[in-house]
Amino acid sequence: MFCPEVRGILRRVRPDHGGRLELKLVEATESSAHYALVIFTPSAEVSASVQVNAHTEAVAFGAWTESAPPAWLEAFSRTLLRSVLRTKASDGEWPRRLTRWRPEPTPRGSDPTQ
Repeated sequence: MFCPEVRGILRRVRPDHGGRLELKLVEATESSAHYALVIFTPSAEVSASVQVNAHTEAVAFGAWTESAPPAWLEAFSRTLLRSVLRTKASDGEWPRRLTRWRPEPTPRGSDPTQ
């Protein structure tokens, strides 16, 4: 396990490209969970509180700090939260922490090799 100083540094590292999402469980009951979501991009860090409900499969975002993330990262965060609901349904427990990175999508019609 890392010492607290290193954990703090690792937690705040921004990616060189793409986006990184951190989802941390704040509070949970059998049917719902409250998560803190932080999205890191090369130039910004935004966060929001998120509520998920296992019975209704509802996902509700609180207000974003600063500004909303790019649309592709907000969509990815919704996908990640749906996976949290599937984990709860299959394992019976809310995941305590998830961290995922994704590359920024290339615009349609562009050649990523150039």
